[in-house]
Amino acid sequence: MEPTIYIDVVFLVSWGMDAFLLWEAGRIAGFSAKKWRIFLGGFFSALIYCLQLCSLGKNGGFLFSLLLLGCGLFVAYFPKQGRNWLRLFGAAWAIAFLMGGCVNMLFTLTQAQRMLGRGLVVEKVYPWWLLPWSVGMAYVFLKLAGKWLEANIQRRKEYCTAKILFDGKGIEGRMLIDTGNGLKENGRGVAVVQLSALLPLFFREEQIHILSGNMEGLDWISFTSLGNPDGRLYGIRAEKLILSFGEKQIIYRNIFVGINEGEFTGAYEGLVPPCLLEEE
Repeated sequence: MEPTIYIDVVFLVSWGMDAFLLWEAGRIAGFSAKKWRIFLGGFFSALIYCLQLCSLGKNGGFLFSLLLLGCGLFVAYFPKQGRNWLRLFGAAWAIAFLMGGCVNMLFTLTQAQRMLGRGLVVEKVYPWWLLPWSVGMAYVFLKLAGKWLEANIQRRKEYCTAKILFDGKGIEGRMLIDTGNGLKENGRGVAVVQLSALLPLFFREEQIHILSGNMEGLDWISFTSLGNPDGRLYGIRAEKLILSFGEKQIIYRNIFVGINEGEFTGAYEGLVPPCLLEEE
């Protein structure tokens, strides 16, 4: 006997799950949206899915699922940059994988879905022994991506992205928003980036001189601290410093960027004072 599918139930379940997925994706990727937009994104994805199910009588496949996910993200967050779009996509995929693996494992091992009626047995559709492997692989991936999780989930509001253009070259890295950084140069805050991240901006000969401790030719500002006997903070005069924080982007021109000769131990390559994230 063929199972009976009630489209209103499918729509309500899809709407709720899609909205939850969009909300979690935004939290992980560091974006916020009004609740009505998240619910609208879930509603739109669920509506398209149910219309396709009614017209064809079957799921649309992998590419159709990607299209639905993209439509939901577009309605809920409307990302303006390709990088932000990919961050949202990746976060949504991760959440969908973890939710699907955990829920399928629960249903397979406990048959808890029968509490709401006798439905399809998950074991016949998805072999139960694949579920522990999928969840286990997700756990290993999350452990290996510990620094990324720290920067994008646990402490994502404390970080921003910086792109530095100098002498026709450019680099991009993650920066910690350092409330204790009070350095100023010409009335503007000073970002400090570790030397290893800035080296690609220099030619080979310049890299050798800098690594050997020869800072001649670089800009500097007065700066005294423990371990800095000459009272100088060396740096470069960047053609552009582009700071991105969520959908917010601020561009500075001809700005001093300091060089930290050591390495930062966290999931970042530099420090940015909060004043630089305010519009000039």
